[in-house]
Amino acid sequence: MTAERYAVYFVPPHDSALAAFGRAWLGIDIDTGETCERTSFAGISDERLRALTDAPRLYGFHGTIKPPFALATHTSVDGLLSAARLCAQSMSTTEIPPLEVAVIGKFLALSPIKSSVKLEGLATSCVRALEGFRRPLSDKEAAQYRQSKLTVHQEQMLDHWGYPFVLEEFRFHMTLTDRIDDGAERESVYTAAEAACEPFLGKPVAVTEIAVCVQSAPSSAMKIIERIPIGRKRS
Repeated sequence: MTAERYAVYFVPPHDSALAAFGRAWLGIDIDTGETCERTSFAGISDERLRALTDAPRLYGFHGTIKPPFALATHTSVDGLLSAARLCAQSMSTTEIPPLEVAVIGKFLALSPIKSSVKLEGLATSCVRALEGFRRPLSDKEAAQYRQSKLTVHQEQMLDHWGYPFVLEEFRFHMTLTDRIDDGAERESVYTAAEAACEPFLGKPVAVTEIAVCVQSAPSSAMKIIERIPIGRKRS
């Protein structure tokens, strides 16, 4: 059985300042899946930042639209891409509301200051449209999600959609760190992240495309297969 997983993400345009920040913070380029030069950030050592970004580094700088999934046996990558293009054509471009650095659980992320019906609708459309390509979770995979305390509704989402935080449970975010259990350190890293993200805070971000990504193995980095424009046919 293949170990490949696919996902649909929002990824800022490669030449944007936001994408450049994400590469510098995580030390990886999601467009290629390759490591890249990291930048030093005031308030946190290079060594500690690398340790705190181990998991986010595997997934690259992104906001999840359809969470990672293995392909169902009767489907193909070409079929997934075709379906994603059709889905994107039916969507309308939108904006992520102004961003802030947020603590979610115990990890840090860039997150909108308010919810967006249009953004949530875009994610819901994508989750539903591509569901036929998702291989059902194994008992082991489902058990890993259940290690975190889930609500009854999140359990239902997990059972039906293979992930607890979709549809009504969806919260758009762009992960910056792993879980930070020590409160004092979390506060310190928050301050450093807020300073590093200052150029992007309080500003909306345009969503004009979705990115279909692949992870070839659990220890491999996600990389983009195709960026797909929203709301128009590809030439």
